[in-house]
Amino acid sequence: MGKQKQKDRGYLTATEWRTEGGGFKDKSHLPFKCLPFHCCAITFTPFEDPACTADGTVYDITNIVPYVQKFKKHPVSGEPLQLKDIIQLHFHKNADNEYHDPILHKVFTESTHIVAIKTSGNVYAYEAVQELNIKPKLMKDLLTDQPFTRKDIIHIQDPLNLEGRNLAKFDHVRNERQVVSREERVAQQADPTYSLKHMSEDTKRVMAKLNSADSAVAFEEGGGGARAVAHRILAEAKAVASQKPKADGPDPRLQPPEAVSKDAVFKPGASTWNTDDPKQQHHAPGHGKKKKKWQKDEPEEAAAAAVPAGPKKEVPKPYMADAKYVTSEFRTTGAASRSFTSTAVNVVTRNERQKVRVERNPSKKGYMRLHTNLGDLNLELHCDLAPRTCENFFVLSEGGYYTDTIFHRSIKNFMIQGGDPTGTGTGGESIYGPTFKDELDSRLQHSGRGVMSMANSGPGTNGSQFFILYKSARHLDYKHTVFGKVVGGFDVLTAMERVPVDGDDRPESEIKITGASVFVNPYKDMEEEERLKADAERKQAEKEAGPLDTEEHGIGNWYSNPAGASKHTSTANGSGVGKYLSSIPKKPAALASADAAPDIPTAPAAKKQKLKQAGYGNFDAW
Repeated sequence: MGKQKQKDRGYLTATEWRTEGGGFKDKSHLPFKCLPFHCCAITFTPFEDPACTADGTVYDITNIVPYVQKFKKHPVSGEPLQLKDIIQLHFHKNADNEYHDPILHKVFTESTHIVAIKTSGNVYAYEAVQELNIKPKLMKDLLTDQPFTRKDIIHIQDPLNLEGRNLAKFDHVRNERQVVSREERVAQQADPTYSLKHMSEDTKRVMAKLNSADSAVAFEEGGGGARAVAHRILAEAKAVASQKPKADGPDPRLQPPEAVSKDAVFKPGASTWNTDDPKQQHHAPGHGKKKKKWQKDEPEEAAAAAVPAGPKKEVPKPYMADAKYVTSEFRTTGAASRSFTSTAVNVVTRNERQKVRVERNPSKKGYMRLHTNLGDLNLELHCDLAPRTCENFFVLSEGGYYTDTIFHRSIKNFMIQGGDPTGTGTGGESIYGPTFKDELDSRLQHSGRGVMSMANSGPGTNGSQFFILYKSARHLDYKHTVFGKVVGGFDVLTAMERVPVDGDDRPESEIKITGASVFVNPYKDMEEEERLKADAERKQAEKEAGPLDTEEHGIGNWYSNPAGASKHTSTANGSGVGKYLSSIPKKPAALASADAAPDIPTAPAAKKQKLKQAGYGNFDAW
């Protein structure tokens, strides 16, 4: 064992006196109180409407705006600060009401490196920005696609650099700067309504300003509480700084949306609400159209215009319109099994092979371009993994079934849906019939932006509607058939995502499919290969059979002149059958004279004597 240090001495060392005893202690290394990332740097309470400055210090907008108006200084550093330098932030929360990164879905903690993008105000984890923006050199906001530079990255919280979050070094703490002075606070406490716990600050402000000149001014400016006023003041400061004229009237961003009353109709057989304009209701076939109350005073022209005109779109036929069936080697009709287990079926003792339809299953991808009024989308279709779904999409696109149809549903950060010729979300048919089965594969997942998948209302209910993802949606795996992805035109997809929608997720401005261009169609390539193969087999069979015989090759001579006489026929006996009589070969003279002699009796032929079979005899001669 090594020598151990003993402490049983009768005195204290200078180090022990300084650290453990009552000696002088260096306060420069003492732990300090750190401001949490979700708290305002002025009131030290959790913020509700966050804003920050270029150094990454976060405030509540209701506190920083009056502070800057009064002191014109930075609350932490004490440097000059203007309202135009304040940046509004957009934090995101998960289902548990916790702040998290909207891309990686990681919850923010005291150890998370948090950054914000100056141009958009969105807040992310630094890991997401580093992996998706800095390393690939794609400096666009991950949610809004707004371009930014490295200088626009604001570090809200850096776990390795916490000096800027030391509460004791804040300028407004050291100099005791407060927006509301002690005298004002005493006057507020003297107010009888100040002690009311269940009265908000906005309520107090309204009660104090009722029937006053300030209330009239506030009404003209758009009203609102302290938060709305702070928003309006900050917007005015930024407008002045950017040299933009102030718009007449209140800030439109602070106005509530216009109330629109719509009669949502749940159609029989539909799986979604009809979110169209009430004046353009689409009724299911076979159901009468009842006139609504709001249609009583409607003129006949307007009533006629309320019903969409034009015939129903005809569904194109599949590439193999004439179905071919072959006998399956593995499937039977199952008639014997049914007759064995059911008394209502005739007795069948023999199972016959089932006839299955011949279908084309390509081994390569398909490529096409979808034209929209916002731009073009280049698509790659997985014909080798989902052949029936891709054939359905190819045929409907080439046949014009999708032309002039709209994307009727768009949800930001989720997907955009289209392919319904009625534009309601309840129509559309496939080339195989009303619906066809799913093609689920573990290699096809809803992972990544631009994935294309079929919309359905349950297992095996695919029709013509499809959707394109704005971001990954792994909860849809093995529920919807993935059949392709967007490989070009992501700026168009971003433009689609930015189109504003109403309360029913219906785009306010029309997003329409105008056509399609096919570059690689594996189904038509297979059809051409089959045709060329059939032509080659036919030519090979003809070659093996040899050339066809004609009269020049001896067919006519065989029947008219079996003996191989002269090929030229005589016309002495006419042009009928008699013309061939001169060509009949003549018999020899000896045979002719024998035929002409009279019959002479002859003696019967002598019988042949049987040879007597000799026995073995004796063996004397040996």
